[in-house]
Amino acid sequence: MIEFFTVPPGEDDAFRAAWTDAAAPATTLHRALRDDTQPRFAALSAPGGPDAGVLLLVEFDGDDALWPPVFARWTPRQGFIEARLDGGVAAVHWSSPLMYQRAVQAEGDLVAALPFPTRAALYARA
Repeated sequence: MIEFFTVPPGEDDAFRAAWTDAAAPATTLHRALRDDTQPRFAALSAPGGPDAGVLLLVEFDGDDALWPPVFARWTPRQGFIEARLDGGVAAVHWSSPLMYQRAVQAEGDLVAALPFPTRAALYARA
């Protein structure tokens, strides 16, 4: 399960402390790499998120069947680790932001090319 949290600027530390106190076991918290990204945090459980690298989290309102071709284009790319769909969110694990950026340069922005609304951001373990 992937749950997003919108946190106002300057309240990251308070949010992390409150989240840590209430978090279920094996749930991981990830923070958006960009300071201007909302939702600022995402929690992953069953399975949790990775300890290293970055997650491209893409909220979408569309057909799940359109994702496997996107994942297939990314799979041979250097830095791609794994991808999964979870209730209207695509979670794609990359070794680094640079490797994702290189995939976009080589393959084009496959997320933006999808025929439905998306909201995407890179997240790292908080």
